[in-house]
Amino acid sequence: MVAFSGSACKSGSVVSDNSAQNATANSTASSTPAAVAPQSSTNMLGQATAATPDGKNTDRKIVSNIPATMTTAKPVGTPEPDPFPARPEPPVVMKDGKIVQQWPAPADAADVVNPEKSKPEAAKMGREFYMQVCAACHGKSGQGNGPNSNYPKRDGKPLPPTNLTSKVVQANTDGELFWKITNGRSPMPAHRVRLDDEQRWFIVTFLRTLKK
Repeated sequence: MVAFSGSACKSGSVVSDNSAQNATANSTASSTPAAVAPQSSTNMLGQATAATPDGKNTDRKIVSNIPATMTTAKPVGTPEPDPFPARPEPPVVMKDGKIVQQWPAPADAADVVNPEKSKPEAAKMGREFYMQVCAACHGKSGQGNGPNSNYPKRDGKPLPPTNLTSKVVQANTDGELFWKITNGRSPMPAHRVRLDDEQRWFIVTFLRTLKK
């Protein structure tokens, strides 16, 4: 028992001596001025600049530590024109003071009002959807001369897409155009499968901008 107690006291002395040494070291370290690390700041243009040890900024820009190559922006390219000449416009045939449609819509479609045409972005949105589902055949400008305009056929015979800028097409009411876009007629697909009502009305609104 005595030997054990003496050993414990010696261990306690060692701990106390070490604590005193650590306290002295910490006191010495705290009294030594720390080195001032260079800092970065931001100039009036929002660009990072480096600071020297004396606190003065240099003109060196700090972008990142990853090498980068700066290139000049390229101008926006001009859209490719439609590959074929404009298709001939359908002949205008009058009856009872109205233009006869080669593809008539049901009578009740004529009075349906476009609920989207007053929206500021309607024509712009319509153009986007038109470019997605219509331009390949009808062309970017609606003249029936898109890149796929040579392929449509009906009953095995070539059937070029209609020139949408023509008087015949533009004589349709908004409701009639909407009905035709919705239901289609071979070889033109029924776009109710791909587009909802609002999107098809947007296309109708865009088609009005093609009117001559």
